[in-house]
Amino acid sequence: MNTEDTPAVQSDRRQYVRVHDAVGLEIQKLNEMPAAGQVVTPKPRKTVRKNDKYEIEGYATVRRDFPAVGAYIDELEERIRQLLLDGDEGKRATPTHKVSLSAGGIHFADTMLLRPGELIGITLTLFPSGIRIRTDARILDGNEAPEVAKRDEPSYRALFERLSDGDRKLIEGHVQRILDKSSLIKT
Repeated sequence: MNTEDTPAVQSDRRQYVRVHDAVGLEIQKLNEMPAAGQVVTPKPRKTVRKNDKYEIEGYATVRRDFPAVGAYIDELEERIRQLLLDGDEGKRATPTHKVSLSAGGIHFADTMLLRPGELIGITLTLFPSGIRIRTDARILDGNEAPEVAKRDEPSYRALFERLSDGDRKLIEGHVQRILDKSSLIKT
């Protein structure tokens, strides 16, 4: 048989191993992100607090009558929160999305409507390490895959773009740890 006459056989195998995982995922359309060099003004935080949240008698009265003390308490609470989060205000304590993850891309469900070919910004938090990875991703397609389907939210398959080699290695290591754990459970 002449190999020149036969069409090239394309491999159906993926370049990276893929696992199902729960991660912290923040998605932002690039047209909503600031351009390089622009000053970013943080969105005002909405604070919903109970005045007597520590259930200390007179706490609310002191905060009301002595605003300087109240402001000092707020600053201390914020500093404590930042220390607990290692200074990373965006760091989430729990996963937000179930995904199918590999070092090449991600498959996720979200309420945000995205179009194939659209470029988005992704901040990915891996658990339990808390490692945060920021990258851009291109939406390849959208469908309803049962492994990441969540209520009526559409699911999307995205390919990582502009991902550093170090971040790609972090994802590969994370995926390998999940595979190692799952092989221990099966045996």
